Amino acid sequence: MAGSVVHLDEHAGSPCTHALVIGVGKYPHLAGGEAPVADSDGMRQLSSPPISARTLATWLLAEYHDPGRPLGSVALLLSEETPAPFVNPRTQQAHQVETATIDNILTAVTQWYDRGDSHVDNRLVFYFCGHGVSQGDDMALLAADIFADEHNPLNSALDFAGLMNGLKRCKASEQVFFVDACRSNSDVLIERSGARFAGRSPLGAGTRPLDLPRRFHIPYYATLSGDRSHARPGQVSLFTEALLKSFSGAASDDPEGDWRVDTSDLLKAIDHFMRQPRFAGAVAGVQVPSVGELPVFVLHQLDGPPVVPVYVGCDPAEDNAEAEFVCREDGLERLHRAAGDVDGEDPQREWAIELRFGDYDFEARLGDQDVRTKSVTVRPVFRRVKLEKP
Repeated sequence: MAGSVVHLDEHAGSPCTHALVIGVGKYPHLAGGEAPVADSDGMRQLSSPPISARTLATWLLAEYHDPGRPLGSVALLLSEETPAPFVNPRTQQAHQVETATIDNILTAVTQWYDRGDSHVDNRLVFYFCGHGVSQGDDMALLAADIFADEHNPLNSALDFAGLMNGLKRCKASEQVFFVDACRSNSDVLIERSGARFAGRSPLGAGTRPLDLPRRFHIPYYATLSGDRSHARPGQVSLFTEALLKSFSGAASDDPEGDWRVDTSDLLKAIDHFMRQPRFAGAVAGVQVPSVGELPVFVLHQLDGPPVVPVYVGCDPAEDNAEAEFVCREDGLERLHRAAGDVDGEDPQREWAIELRFGDYDFEARLGDQDVRTKSVTVRPVFRRVKLEKP
């Protein structure tokens, strides 16, 4: 299989879903790289983006499910400290992954465009994790070779607004973008590059042809405009982990009997995770995910009951530091937290667990004379169980 494509299902039929996944962590010309420029505006090497992109690509191949638009292709570009093949979980075939330089990204974009252009009901999925800079409505996604052109560094960046505008002419009527990058300004990059230059795009801007159906496109951003995005070294980024947890069930609903994730519930669930101290730590509520436009349509269908975040705590909250917690299903103990097994940073924090959709009994025991119980139906987006003193 040539180029950036690590999966191509010629039997997927039409319409189907075509994904382009990019993770940029190794930047040779940023601080810590082998040929750093004198001033990279504080930007340095990242360990999370290649891990996050690999995890997202694996999820698409192993778990993504839409009977109306099955997965047709996945293209993957990475820049990582120690390059390694990507193993397709469907076929177990190992693929050498192309480096996420700007030239390789532009080529991958045009090929991805052409695959999406094969049917009006196709869905395009774009994912980028790495350095990003913004100024107003302009956003540059930095390729691995940023600063290679000393006269105009943004020649090695992808113009994200230009990408979305250029896709207006693509037949694919559903286009979803996940941008896991900072949206703060950079004096060194954008202001040196002129008033309206945020990188390169291989797609010419234009209007959508009148003979094509309306385009529904949604850009999901890891943070608000002007803000920074946060990651944990050597781990999947916060935004990407929240995205995948949401797809696992927190963003689902069953109005027609099966569990489906739509675009609106997805934002709600991602936002929920990013607000939780147990999940996001010190940046809980600081990094706020956002979207551009938000047309509502189904993105993913679960194969079984959803997995839902549940927060169990006492009222008053100070009792959490002493309580023994038990979760039971059909009379059988499912989960247990011993007294004193508390969060070291915040002993009064709730007991955070994950449960599949269903009916559960919760118990907090603070002594033989203080046993608090409550029965709760667990369902998305999340459930908070307050156990009050009788």
